[in-house]
Amino acid sequence: MRSALILAAWAIAAAAAARAQPAGSIPFDPHVPPSVPPVSGTVTEAAALRYIDTRIGTGAVAAPGMEYTVQYTGWLRDGTKFDSSAGRGPFKFVQGRRLVIAGWEMGFEGMKVGGTRRLFIPYQLGYGEQGRGRIPPKAELIFDVELLDVKEVPAVPAAADLLLPFGELREHVLALAEAVPEEEYAWRPGPGIRSFQEVFLHIALGNRLMLNIASGQPQDALLKQIEENSAAEKAPATKAQILQKLRDSFEAVRQTLENARAGTLARDIDFFGTPTTERGVLASIDTHIAEHLGQAIAYARMNGIVPPWSK
Repeated sequence: MRSALILAAWAIAAAAAARAQPAGSIPFDPHVPPSVPPVSGTVTEAAALRYIDTRIGTGAVAAPGMEYTVQYTGWLRDGTKFDSSAGRGPFKFVQGRRLVIAGWEMGFEGMKVGGTRRLFIPYQLGYGEQGRGRIPPKAELIFDVELLDVKEVPAVPAAADLLLPFGELREHVLALAEAVPEEEYAWRPGPGIRSFQEVFLHIALGNRLMLNIASGQPQDALLKQIEENSAAEKAPATKAQILQKLRDSFEAVRQTLENARAGTLARDIDFFGTPTTERGVLASIDTHIAEHLGQAIAYARMNGIVPPWSK
């Protein structure tokens, strides 16, 4: 009896979904596997991208992740033209890297080079409820686009801009930590100021702290970690142990940056009362390392130690 009711619910939902589809589109199928709990109700369509192919191209297909070269003109629904590439040259973007509005990310699917298409983009896939510049809030957009070229591009991590400075900072910190003799690790420029050891451990432990902030750890846990870090910086440790902590923390940062996705990098983060994003916190890792690398370089110069990369 229960199976019959489930099948009946599926049939009703499927019929409702078919009625909700625009003419010419592929009907949405609400059927789910038996392991997913069934629901009843009418399928509601929202934020649908629509388009008309005005000329079918004969060249290469616009595949995901490729660089597209396009000409375009954009209008508001009332006919106001707000932008065009005419007169200033074609526009290029890499699909999937969130360099353009969501309607453009989706709008070239299936096109071939040489083809033209008219896109009807709802505001949810355009500039949203706020709008931007000449685009008013909740504006439906119309674009005529022409696909001029597509080409393969090497994969670039979403956090490539953060990885570039991080790599150099990592190499400099490790090189300097290696160059400082172990007997100098306890040296400090004055009472109450961090020693070599404390500076290097502050970098390593700070990397871990920033990663936890970026992952959205609760503030109570972060404050506890800060207290533990302060004590750990002063705890006895050998040069080899400190170097290993640096290497391990740098590896954790590298993996996080390489695996970061564009969507999560835009996620909101509360940075001890200051609103920012995950990208903002991860960028602070580079800033924090650079600050204390500069401190360690000053210590080294005061002790007649030349940073290896400046010889």
